[in-house]
Amino acid sequence: MTTRLSYFAFDGSRGLECRLALSLAGIPFEDHRVTREQWAAYKPQTPYGAMPVLEIDGRTLSQCNAILTWIGRTHDLHPADPWRAAEHEAVMCSVEDLRGKMPTGAGQSDEEKQAARQEFAAGWLSRWADSTSAQIRGPFLDGDRLSVADLKLYTILRAFHSGAYDHLPGSIFDAWPKLQALYAAVDTHPAVRGWFTRG
Repeated sequence: MTTRLSYFAFDGSRGLECRLALSLAGIPFEDHRVTREQWAAYKPQTPYGAMPVLEIDGRTLSQCNAILTWIGRTHDLHPADPWRAAEHEAVMCSVEDLRGKMPTGAGQSDEEKQAARQEFAAGWLSRWADSTSAQIRGPFLDGDRLSVADLKLYTILRAFHSGAYDHLPGSIFDAWPKLQALYAAVDTHPAVRGWFTRG
């Protein structure tokens, strides 16, 4: 089976969560990293003008949640129970909501961007953390069983921990210990560590 995942050339966001899922599933794949300069030429070749794109033996699948769900369903990284699977998929959709609603600061001064992000953190993001924490059985969403939804949550939490969102501290989720415990459990998982320490 020939498998290729295409995403931008950095370890983060939608590309990282799909790379981790393929790695945990034990699927050998070509990690096709697209530079910003290459993107304009490659974009028309993608199904929806976006990445990641998963190609397997001539078939193409786009959109990160679809890719994660397929990997999860076919490699025992997604709940078998349809209702619980849907709950996991709702969590994954909520991460995309977070990414989409995060104030970008476009057209604003740095002070205005800071104010907008702090307001977002105190309001929408706080409610998101409450709702997401309520889904976590600990340490992962389904107790001891790691899933693709855990990888997606880990990836967005990692962005906060790494300071990717300026004006929002890495400690922003300290008030939600279940979120922090999930982040730590995924971060220390041997397969996840193996991805980051690969040669």
